[in-house]
Amino acid sequence: MDAQRSFSATYSEARAKFLAVAAARGAVVRSAVHPTQTGVQGEALAMDVATFGDPQASKTLFLVSGTHGQEGYTGSAIQIAFLEGLAIPEGVNVVALHALNPWGFSHWSRTDEDNIDLNRNFRDFAAPSPSNRLYALLHGALCPDAWTAETSDWVTVRDRLVADHGWAAVLSGLTGGQFDEPTGLNYGGRGPSWSNRTAAELLPVAFANSRKVAFVEWHTGLGAYGELCHICMHDPASAASARVFEWMGEAARETLKASFDGAEGATPSYQGLFCTWLPQAAPWADFTGLGIEVGTFDNAAVADALRIDRWLKFGRGPGLQPREALRETMMQRLYPADEAWRRLALANGCDAQQRALEGLVEW
Repeated sequence: MDAQRSFSATYSEARAKFLAVAAARGAVVRSAVHPTQTGVQGEALAMDVATFGDPQASKTLFLVSGTHGQEGYTGSAIQIAFLEGLAIPEGVNVVALHALNPWGFSHWSRTDEDNIDLNRNFRDFAAPSPSNRLYALLHGALCPDAWTAETSDWVTVRDRLVADHGWAAVLSGLTGGQFDEPTGLNYGGRGPSWSNRTAAELLPVAFANSRKVAFVEWHTGLGAYGELCHICMHDPASAASARVFEWMGEAARETLKASFDGAEGATPSYQGLFCTWLPQAAPWADFTGLGIEVGTFDNAAVADALRIDRWLKFGRGPGLQPREALRETMMQRLYPADEAWRRLALANGCDAQQRALEGLVEW
């Protein structure tokens, strides 16, 4: 696969490539431009939803990139490489959502312009906000004002909390989502974000004729270098969960647990995930799918990348390196420039999408 042709250096380049593939394939594109924000180059920011194949088809493969901004570059490349020459089976279409978080995509940030982590924002805001007491205990260590050799090390605090509360509680406190600290990590917001509201407008139109939807939402970070980590949020006893691992293979079932080094098999409990909200976009359809991470580096390196991202927004103290150098470090840990990694990401990503497509046809 031609990684250079599929991957991009900027949001503008990635969007242009995606729209070019859509135009070449005769896809129906619906776009929503952000009404108040622009990109790092002053460009318009848009969520683009393209339908490839027959819009009347009752089976839909749904592909999502850019829930977390920096991770959109890999998700976009996997979408583009897959869609360029895809033979779409009869009775099936492919709906590709490009850049769920266009602001973060352009500005090289996990979050949107309000520091909202979109993958913690898709929840019922009429209900009370979930409590995350352990995050409050972690925040000071995770989010220092200065980025120094001393403040960048938060492992002592983590290990003390693990000893007191166990790995599952600490992982959930760290990554599961929090709704109290707007400058913190994994902040889910206090209301639906622009991306949340926009997806709720665009997707019911794209799914109007869908009755069965297979979905893959792309992320990076967790897992072995260039390999896939599968995050299935269906009830483990459900037919949808069984379907996911029939499509992806039984080995996929253990990849999430394996991705948390030293956590004794524990995994986080998440709040406000896009994939758990998704069936609300088309209550008339059945959904089966998962989020997939393309692994980059070890957990500590990836966690520090997220902490650097947050520090670049809110930290006012000194840094170990100039801000732009730290920004490059953060990006390399979430979007490696290594050509071997990019080729592996494309091969594994396109294989997973093909598995979902073939499973959808048989479903």
